[in-house]
This record gives sequence, structure tokens and C-alpha cells, in this order.
Amino acid sequence: MYDLLIQNALILDGTGTEAYQADLGIENGKIAKIAPGLSDGKQVIDASGLTVSPGFIDSHSHSDRGILSFPDQKEKVEQGITVSIVGQCGGSIAPAVQPDGRLQTLSDFMKLADATPQGSGAAILVGFNSLRRAILGTERRVPTPDELEKMKALLRESMEAGAIGMSLGLLYVPGCYAKTDEVIEMAKVVGEYGGLLASHLRDEGDFLLESVQEFLQIIRASGCRGVFSHHKAIMRWNWGKVKDSLAMIDAANQSGLDVYLDVYPYCASSTTLAARYVPPEFHPEGTTSVPALLDDPEIYDRVKKWGQQRFQNDLSWTMVNSCPMYREYEGMNLNEIADLRGDQDRMDTALHLIRETDGVCSASFFMMCEEDLADVIAHPRSMPCTDSPSAGKSTCYHPRLRASFPRMLGRYAREKGVVTLPEMIRKMTSLPAHVYGLSGKGKIAEGMDADLCIFNADTIIDRADFIHFSLPNEGLQYVIIDGKIVLEDGKYNGNRAAKVIRRTAK
Repeated sequence: MYDLLIQNALILDGTGTEAYQADLGIENGKIAKIAPGLSDGKQVIDASGLTVSPGFIDSHSHSDRGILSFPDQKEKVEQGITVSIVGQCGGSIAPAVQPDGRLQTLSDFMKLADATPQGSGAAILVGFNSLRRAILGTERRVPTPDELEKMKALLRESMEAGAIGMSLGLLYVPGCYAKTDEVIEMAKVVGEYGGLLASHLRDEGDFLLESVQEFLQIIRASGCRGVFSHHKAIMRWNWGKVKDSLAMIDAANQSGLDVYLDVYPYCASSTTLAARYVPPEFHPEGTTSVPALLDDPEIYDRVKKWGQQRFQNDLSWTMVNSCPMYREYEGMNLNEIADLRGDQDRMDTALHLIRETDGVCSASFFMMCEEDLADVIAHPRSMPCTDSPSAGKSTCYHPRLRASFPRMLGRYAREKGVVTLPEMIRKMTSLPAHVYGLSGKGKIAEGMDADLCIFNADTIIDRADFIHFSLPNEGLQYVIIDGKIVLEDGKYNGNRAAKVIRRTAK
């Protein structure tokens, strides 16, 4: 008798081929049998009229921040995500210096994670920025040879603890202070372990193509597989550049590299006001606190003039998501907040909020176009992602946090026809399983892990938007992890059946 029997399923197996009809018998967390006419299950799901696919894999996530504090990962489960690739954009939960001065290594963290069942699984990248911060703090300088060796040793410890690779955040402090040669030296260590590199590029706008070239240089020198994080071109005057960047990626693959990219299905990004409005060229040498920089009148004036020239006093494209001290601003754009505060210059509003919230105020930035987005989604090596943490206690956030995957299926496959449904499922399942080395996941086949989604292909859709952040998705009926039902009728049932996955030896 099967532990779980799914009958009358229309199966999309994750390979990109067309659907076929069969039953699925599940035993001990594995797909034991695929055939028509199966019977005898302890639990039975009638999937008549529904599609069964492998569980979705979030190619780019920041939910490692919630592994210990919010392990249910409810927003992941309720959009069909069974595994997330976390520790992105150069910042991972470990290594990190704790308030008591102790360095928590990734090995320390993994021991805690092993004892904490998860609602949705995760595989961890160690962050280059986190490694650099652990040794140099936020100093803007070249590491000494001894410091570089300490960074490498900490990276080796992280890889041996189970990290699947390293992420770069070359826009963010302190990763933005690293020269290309420094990054290459660290990347070579990842290559020793057969690990992967993922990169938030140094620039996604005016210098997008130069930044693409830099990451390709790093990949080539390290011998690693590479993933371009949340690939896009920001600001109207840069729209269309992704055609050139995608051509560069194709040429790199034709030359023998192994390069991929991920994408979220929205034309708005999300990060802190500090990262968007105080770029690294305004950071002086030495130890840097971005909010503290703005206490210097000269630096403040330089940043303000830069913003005035660039944005022409219109910051309506910036919507505040999270603003400690000023919760009433959440959901408002910067023009509206400026009017409320009586600020004539909108850059004053942005810079004051950075200082007054110690740099943690975050926002959604409406900076991309649909044509570019469709081009990236359609690329055969692109993978869907959320680029989001767990919601935790937040009540205002980018809707991608809970709606990216139903949006990909409903809007970009079914309604817009950017790719077919079988191809979109491939992008969500077997492709990221291959890229990130997730053995046993990403395909429906006998012997594979029983991580599955059951949904109505005709109705699955996102409902959350930038005003109503928490509206539930529609059309997702069941999610199964390790052979256990974790979502029923679109709602997480509290069953934490997943875990944090460690990299297997090369």
C-alpha cells in the first residue's frame, strides 16, 4: 500500500515535454510508481482536472534570514516552492560576527538549521560580502595578503559545511569595495570544491554591459558555473540593453562557459534606499556607514546634486515597503512622503529617511520594462525566482515574496504566452535542480524525491499587488514535500516536512 496515491493526474514531468495522464504512488518520501490504474493508498488525492508537476525551486531567495526565526516559510509553500537557493547578493546568514563579538560560522549555523524542520527547503550560498565583513568589517580598501588568506579559510570552512557555492553582491557594502582580482581569488576557492557563483552585478543600469563582462571574467578565471542574479536593465534610458547582455551570455556559453540567469516577474525591484540613492562612488576610503556619510554636509550635497540631475525631482517610482520609525509611510511613494513632510526636493526626503532609519528603510523601485522582462523570461537558461526573504512580521513588502511562481504560470505562460506551460515548468524545476546540483529533485520519475505541486493550469494566478501585499494566490491545490502534504486547498497546513540541504562532495 502506498503512503500517498495521486490518481488521475495530468503530469508535467519537469523536462519540458508535454503532459501525460497517469497515477503516482509515493512511498518513503519517493515516487515509487508511475502508471495508470494504481490503487491502495493510505492517503488518496483525486487529481482529476488538475496538473501535477515537480515542486518549484526558487532560484534566488533571501529566506535564510528566516530559517531559524520563521521556519514555516509559509509564503514559499503557498506559491508551490519546495526548495529555495538562499544566501544571495553577497549576504548570507553566516558567517557573521554576533553581538557578543563571537564569529558564527556557517558550520555553527548549519547545526542549528539541522535541528529546525522547515516548511520549505533551502540550499545555501555563502556570501562574499559576509566573508569580507567578517574579516575587514566595512572598510573600503584592499585586504592584506594575510586578511585575504583568512577570507579564503573562512570560505573553505563554509564550503565544507555544506554551502553549494558563493554569491556576490558587488553593488552593496562591502562587496562594492572589492576589486575584480580579489573576487577572482575567492572564486577560485569555490572552483576547488566544484561550487557555483551567483552575482548581483556591480551595476544593472548605465554600466550593465561592463558589469556582465566583469562577472564573465570572474567565471572564466575560476572555472565555476555562474548565475546572473535577477537579470534586468534599470532606468528608462537603459531599457533594451538586456538584448545585448543576453547575447553576451549566449556567446560565453558557446565559448565553453556554463552560465545561467534568474528573473522575477515584475517591473519593480526592491532594496534599501541607501543602496539605491547613495551609490558607492560617494563612499570615501576607510570604514563606511552609509547613513553616517550623509552627516557630512559636503557628501550630502554631492549625493543630492547627483540625484537632482538624474531624477529631475520625481521619485514617484519609489514606493516605501518597510520604514522603521515611520510605519505610516509604508505603501506611499517618495513624492507623497515629501509632500507630507513639506520637502520641496524629493532627494532630501530620500536622504533624510536613510539617516533617520539608520539605512534600513526599503522600497520597491519601478525601473524596468515589460519587453525586457519578457526577453529574460523567454531565455532558455533563465530560472524564475522571488528575490525575497520570509515575510516574518512584515506587513508591507514586494508582492514577489508570495506570488512570483503563480504569476509566472498564470500571466507569463498562460495569458501572455512568453513560453509554453511545459517550458515554464522546466524553468521552475529540472533546470534549477541541474544548475544547483539538487540530486533527486526537479523531475517526476520513479525513484525521485516526492516534492510535488498539484494545480489547476487554467486558473492558477497571483492576486497580491503593490497595494494588497498579502492576497492569496489562486489555483494551487496541493503541495507535497518528502511525500507529505504541506498545503491543501491553497493553504499551508503547518506540516514542516523540509530541511536545509547540504552540498554533496564533488
